[in-house]
Amino acid sequence: MRKHFLFPVFCLSALVSGCQKDTASTSAISESRLTKPAVAVVPLIDNSQSSLDWNVSEEITYTLCNSLDHKKIFDLALPSRIRAQTKRMKGKNNPFGNDINWVKEVFAEEDFVVFLELIEHSETPKGEMKAASMLPAELKLAVRMRIVDNRGSLPKVTLQEILEDSHFIPKQFNKYNFTQCSWDSEEFGLSPTGMAHTQMIKELKDRIEAYILIAKDRK
Repeated sequence: MRKHFLFPVFCLSALVSGCQKDTASTSAISESRLTKPAVAVVPLIDNSQSSLDWNVSEEITYTLCNSLDHKKIFDLALPSRIRAQTKRMKGKNNPFGNDINWVKEVFAEEDFVVFLELIEHSETPKGEMKAASMLPAELKLAVRMRIVDNRGSLPKVTLQEILEDSHFIPKQFNKYNFTQCSWDSEEFGLSPTGMAHTQMIKELKDRIEAYILIAKDRK
C-alpha cells in the first residue's frame, strides 16, 4: 500500500516542482522583456560595390550583433529569425523610405529595429605625381543607419544618420601592394580594412546603444 501511495505523491511533487521551474523561467523571461528592449538588427544592405572578395553584409552584421550582445543590455533577436523575417519584406518595403508602417507587421515581436546600409567602401590613392602603387591611399566608409521604435501603434524613426569614416593607408598596404586577408582570418583585425571595419562597427554599436536606451526611457 505504501509503495502505491508514495508513487503518485512523488509524481505530484515532481509535477509541482516542474511547474514552479516553468513559472520561474517564464517570469524571468517576462522580467527580461520588461527591463531589456527587444532589438532586431536587420542584415546590412551592401550597396557599396566594394572590391572585397567576401560577404561584407555577413561580416558587419555578425560582428555588430556579437558586440551588441556582449553587455546583455538588449534582448537581441536571433540572427536566423531576423533573416527569416527579412524574407517577408517585399520590394516596396524600403527601410529608408517614408512609409515604414510595414515594420509593425514584419517585426511584430521587436521593440526596436535597426536597419543598416553600406553606401561607400572605397580606396583611392592620395597624390597624382606617381603610379597608384607607389602612393598611400585613403579608405572611405559610409554607413546609413535608421533605428525604428516599434512599440507604439505605428512605428516611428528614433534615429537616422550617415556615419562616415576615413582611414589613411601607407603605400605598402594599399590595394596594389597588399593582399587583403579575409574577415574570418586571425590576421584580419591587424589589416587596414580590418581596423577600419572595427572602428566603424564600434561607432555603430555606440550609437545604437545610446539612442535605444534614450528612447526606451522616454516611454
